[in-house]
Amino acid sequence: MSEPIKKTDQAPEGYSPKEMPEIMKLAAGQAPQAGRLAENVLQGVPHMGYGNPSPVCYIGAVMRLMDYLGDPVEEDELFALSGAGLCFPWQYKSCCDEISILSAIPRRTFAALGYESEAYCEPGRGGEYRYDQPEIPAGARKYSKEFFMEKIRRSIDSGRPVLGFGLTAQNFACLVTGYYNDGEGLYLRAYWSPEGTPEGYDTEQYYRTEDWYVKCHGIAVIGEKTGGRLAGEEAYAHIRESAAVFDQLTSVPTQWGEVPAGFAAFDAMIAWLLDDSQWDKKDLHDNDVFLKPCGVLLLNYYRNLLHSYLGKLSAQCPALVHPGILLAIARMAELVQGAQHSDWDLRKSVDRRITKFSKLRDRALREKVAASIGQLKALDREIFDCLIGTEGDPS
Repeated sequence: MSEPIKKTDQAPEGYSPKEMPEIMKLAAGQAPQAGRLAENVLQGVPHMGYGNPSPVCYIGAVMRLMDYLGDPVEEDELFALSGAGLCFPWQYKSCCDEISILSAIPRRTFAALGYESEAYCEPGRGGEYRYDQPEIPAGARKYSKEFFMEKIRRSIDSGRPVLGFGLTAQNFACLVTGYYNDGEGLYLRAYWSPEGTPEGYDTEQYYRTEDWYVKCHGIAVIGEKTGGRLAGEEAYAHIRESAAVFDQLTSVPTQWGEVPAGFAAFDAMIAWLLDDSQWDKKDLHDNDVFLKPCGVLLLNYYRNLLHSYLGKLSAQCPALVHPGILLAIARMAELVQGAQHSDWDLRKSVDRRITKFSKLRDRALREKVAASIGQLKALDREIFDCLIGTEGDPS
C-alpha cells in the first residue's frame, strides 16, 4: 500500500558541521532500447554535502528537490513544516542521524509544502538493534525491484527527481536524478557514496549505482502542486499536530532494529552513559561521535532551526506562538556550549574537569553528563507541552 504524503529572543548558537573531502567518478551511460527510453537524466541538481545545503541528509535532499522544482524552501521552514524540528531518534551505533527513519516526517513534509506525493517504504525490523544484521530481512520485502524501477522511471520522465532512502548507505536520504539501462542503474545526488563511504562528493558528476535495490528501503515520489505552502496560523497548527504525533512516539523500527525516539531517546542516552561496560574500553571514538555529533549536537540543531522559524512566525503573527517554546529552546542551547564549533564543550557545559573526552571513563563525571541530558529532556518536555496545549493559553 502506498501512503499519501500529504521580534523574539535572539536565536541560540548553531551547529556548524565540517565539510568532507571529495571522491568518485562516473562511467558513461547505456545505449537506448527500442520502445521507450533506456536512459534519462535530469541535469542541473547541485551536489550535496554535509552543511551544503544542510548537515541533515533528508533536509538537504528535499531542499535540492524543491530547488529543482522551482519552489525553494528555507532550511528552518523545512525543519518546522516537516516535523524534523521536533524529532529526536537516538541509539548508540545506529542510523539515528537519518531522521527520515521517522516515517511521519516524509509523510508530513509534502502535504505542508502543497504537493501530492506517495511513499513506498519497506518494513523495518523490530526488536533489539543489531548493526550486523541485513538491512531488510530475506522474504520481508513489500515491493519488487521492477515496482521501484517503474515508479522512478515515470517520475524522472515527468521531470521530477525521486527521494530515495537507503540507496547508498544505511537509510540515508538521497535524490534519484536519473536512470540508465531501463532503470537497472540509477544516477544519484547523495551525501554518501554508493559504496557507503561519507568521504565526499563529486561536484560535477552524479553518482552511479546498479546494486541499489539490495539497499533500497523506500522512495517518495512527488506529484503535482495542489495548493499553497502552509503559512501563518495554518503552519503553526501543522507544527502543533507534529508535536502531538511525536509526543506519542517512543521508538521507530529500522532495517537493523528498534531505535528509541523522542523522550525515550533521552532515557536511552542516559542509560548508555551510566552503563560502565560501554565506557571501559581503550578507544572511545564511537562514544564521542554518538554523544556529540550524532546526539546532543543534532538535537540542538533541530530545535534551533525550529526556533528560527517560530521566531519569524511570531514576528509575522503576534501572539500566535507560545513564548515558552522560544525560551525553552534558548535555555537548551545554553546547555550545549561550543555548538558553533561543531562540538559540545563538556568542560564549559558540564564540569570543568572534563578537559578531554577520555575523562568520561570516570563514572562520577558521566553522571554529571547524564544529569545534563536529563535537563535537556525536561526542557524538551516544556516545548512539547507549550505546543500541545498542556501549558495553557500562551497569552
